[in-house]
Amino acid sequence: MAEPMCKIALPSGVQAVILPFGAVLHSLQVPDRNGVLGEVLMGPKDPRDHRHARGFHGATVGRFANRIGSARFTLNDETFDLSANEGPTCLHGGIDGFDRRDWQVLDHRADRVTLGLFSPDGDQGFPGDLEVEAEFALSEPGTLTLTYRARVSRACPVSITSHGYFNLVGGGPVRDHLLCINAQRYLPVDAALIPLGAPRPVADTMFDYRALRPVLRQGDPGIDHCFCLEVGEEMHEAATLYDPVSGRVMQITTNQPGLQLYTVNSPAVDVPVNHALCLEPQAWPDAPNRPDFPNAILEPGESYFHQTRLAFTTRSK
Repeated sequence: MAEPMCKIALPSGVQAVILPFGAVLHSLQVPDRNGVLGEVLMGPKDPRDHRHARGFHGATVGRFANRIGSARFTLNDETFDLSANEGPTCLHGGIDGFDRRDWQVLDHRADRVTLGLFSPDGDQGFPGDLEVEAEFALSEPGTLTLTYRARVSRACPVSITSHGYFNLVGGGPVRDHLLCINAQRYLPVDAALIPLGAPRPVADTMFDYRALRPVLRQGDPGIDHCFCLEVGEEMHEAATLYDPVSGRVMQITTNQPGLQLYTVNSPAVDVPVNHALCLEPQAWPDAPNRPDFPNAILEPGESYFHQTRLAFTTRSK
């Protein structure tokens, strides 16, 4: 049985495929410097495979993207035990996160699609009913805008993001892609990838991406860390990714306070080690347990609003 799909496209040829299952960004094709369309996402080729193997490829993850240490947090003097799915850690919403759900198609037009999901009180241990919408919209000349909106009936940590595995040349290692991240600080982590403490400067470390440089240099270990962006609700330039071979450039603009860089440090479904990278705008990991981190608690009557733009252009050699 075929997996339901929502295709969107622009007259210029830029096109994307979104799956209601997991609100997955399954395919994104943009032109190279010669005007030839090509895939920039890595992952399962068959849409049905997203159901069979959980790799978060292009999926919408939540209620809380990234990790919550010990799968537990305390809010308003009440402790909530969450679904642990990475040892003792709650990763990307738990065992049955938003990436494992069938979302409802609320609106589908030529250049955009909006999906909706209801998450009941106690879902994966999180408090309160939550209603969330995910919109994927294309605009000329080659921009994909992802917008997440949510409301809750009880105070709850909320951080929703898209977990795309990017490779701007369509395959092969991405170590030599050039990356710039507009962050002065990053979050060191322990062996469980939980933040150790306060942010540290990127200067004089392997985490210094303030100017375009190879994603991984000779001898660099893999990266799975959060970079600390500007705090606030305004859109800000977060990162630029450039592939010199194809000439493709992806510029990320977001209103989120963090950007997780993951360099695929262990084999994933249809993605060998270092053959893609994830750039995930989000709240800081373990924020529900860290009052010194930017607030990630959504209150009743408030509206969660996450917007990220992926703008694709090209450069000549």
